[in-house]
Amino acid sequence: MNDDATLLRRYAEDRSEAAFTELVHRHLDLVYSAALRRTNDPHLASDVAQQVFAALARDARRLSRHSVLQAWLHTATRNASLNLMISEQRRKARESEAVALETGASGNAEATDWQSIKPILDGAIDELPGPDREAVVLRFLERREFSEIGLTLRISTDAARMRTGRALEKLRVLLARRGITSTTAALGAIVTNQSLISAPAGLASSVAAASVAGSGAAIGLASSLTTIMTTKTVAIVIVGGLLAFGAGTYFGRSAHTASSDQPVLENPAQARAIASLQQSNAELQAQLDRVDAANVQLNTINAQLTASNAKLAEAKPAAPAPAKNLSIGMTRRELKQTIMNNLRQIDAARSQYRLEKNADPESVDILVGDNGYIRRLQTVAGEDYSGLSMGAGQVMTVTTPDGTTVTYDPSGATTTQITDPPSEVERAQEQMNSVGPAVNKAVTAYRANNQGQDPPNPEALTPYFANPQDAAAFAQAREALKAARTPH
Repeated sequence: MNDDATLLRRYAEDRSEAAFTELVHRHLDLVYSAALRRTNDPHLASDVAQQVFAALARDARRLSRHSVLQAWLHTATRNASLNLMISEQRRKARESEAVALETGASGNAEATDWQSIKPILDGAIDELPGPDREAVVLRFLERREFSEIGLTLRISTDAARMRTGRALEKLRVLLARRGITSTTAALGAIVTNQSLISAPAGLASSVAAASVAGSGAAIGLASSLTTIMTTKTVAIVIVGGLLAFGAGTYFGRSAHTASSDQPVLENPAQARAIASLQQSNAELQAQLDRVDAANVQLNTINAQLTASNAKLAEAKPAAPAPAKNLSIGMTRRELKQTIMNNLRQIDAARSQYRLEKNADPESVDILVGDNGYIRRLQTVAGEDYSGLSMGAGQVMTVTTPDGTTVTYDPSGATTTQITDPPSEVERAQEQMNSVGPAVNKAVTAYRANNQGQDPPNPEALTPYFANPQDAAAFAQAREALKAARTPH
C-alpha cells in the first residue's frame, strides 16, 4: 500500500485523481470526527472536511514532505472549524455548553463518559506538544498499532508505546484541568472506543472531486479564509473574521441606504432595531479592539521567541565533552568499588527491563536517564560502559584508560575480579627482558675479546652489540628501570 507521501507526490506531479481519492478515503473519518466534535453539527462537519481536503489538494507538493500527515489534518480541522464557527456565529451556544459542562464537572467526582469528554477533547489535544499530538492522533483517533506508529514516526515499537503512554498521561492532566477526572487507562479506552465516527456515505467521493476540481482554479475571498494556518496565526484569523463581519454589517446598511431614495420611516419598532444594531456594532468594535490589542501582544511575544530561537540556533552545541574524572581524592580501592557498584546497577536495570518488556535492552543508554531505570551513571576514571553486553545474566567487564579492569558476574559462577594495570617497575622489567637475548650475545662477545673477563659496567657492552638499535634499546631499558625504582 502506498504511503501518504507517495500519494501526495503522485497527485502533485501527475494530477492523479485516483491517488487523491485514496487519501480522502484513508483519512476522511479522522477529519470528519474531529470536525463533528468541534461543531456538533453534521452539516458543518461536512463543510469543514471539504475545506481541509481542498487545502490538502492545494498544498499537496509541500505536504508530501510532512512527517505525520494525520497530525497536520487534525490541526487543519481545528483551524477550519474555528473559521466556520466564527462565520456562523455559534460561539455563544458553544460557550453555554462549555459552562454547563464545567459546572457539572465541579460537583462530586463522577465517572468520566464520552459525552463529557467529546466537546473538549480536541482542544486538549491541540495543547499537546507536536510529538505527543502525533502519537495520540495515530493511536487513539486512527486506532493504529504500536508497530505502525513506530514506522510512521521512525522509532521502535517500544519507543512508540512509551511515547504514546506519556502523551496520554499529559492529555489526562489537560482534561483534569477542565474538570474531567479519569485514570489514564480509562481515558484511553473511552477515546479509542468512541472518537472515530464514519463520515456520511458518499462524502468521500464528493470531497475528493470538489477538492481536485478546486485546487487548480482561482480561489476567492471565501476560500482564502479557509487557508490552513499555524497556531501562531489563529488570533489574526479572529481579527479578520471580526473585520469581515463588521464591514459586512456597515456596507450592507450603507448599500441599503444608497439604493433607496425614500425617507426612512420613523416608527418605534424600526427605532428599536436601529438602536440594537448600533449597540451590537459598538460591542463588536470594542471586542475587535480587545482582539487587536491581544494580537499586538502576541506579535511581541512571537518576536521575542524568534529572537531567542535565533540565538539558540547560533549557539551550536559543542562536541560532547569527555567524561569527567571524579577520582580525585579517591583511594584506589574506592575507585574500583565505585566501578563495581555501577556494574551492579546496570545489571539490576537490565534485569528489570527484561522483566517488564520480555526482551533485552538494545544498549545501556536505554537504561539510563530521566525516563530510565538509573537516573545518572557517573564515570570515575574515564571508563566507558557503552559496550557492555545487555543479555540477562551475562558477565560485564569494564577497563579504564589506565588499564584497570573490573569484571562482574551476576551469577557468581566466576569470581568477580578487579585487575590493576602493571606497575612502572613491572613494565620496565618487561622492557629489559625484551632486550635480554641481545645483551647475552654482547656479553659473550666482550668475554671473547677480553680473556673471558666480565664487563666492568653496562656501558662497556655498547661496542659489542650486533647493531646500534639493540644498544639503544638496552640503554633505554636501563633508564626506565632506574626511574621506576627511584622513590617519587
